[in-house]
Amino acid sequence: MGNVSKCVSIFFLTLMISVILFFLFANVFDDGGHYAETATYTFGTIIIIFLSFLISLMFYLINLLKRKY
Repeated sequence: MGNVSKCVSIFFLTLMISVILFFLFANVFDDGGHYAETATYTFGTIIIIFLSFLISLMFYLINLLKRKY
């Protein structure tokens, strides 16, 4: 069960860091209130959640293969 909790903590850690960096860089490169800004934030957030899940899944699979071999 410790392996799953480690992967969950990696998921939330990468999610928080990615969201902070996403909004930080979005504010740096923001040039005004364009109507597509909301769509950019929405799709960017969805991509961040998906990639965070993939990163934690890769850590889980690596640890699973380490224990198997």
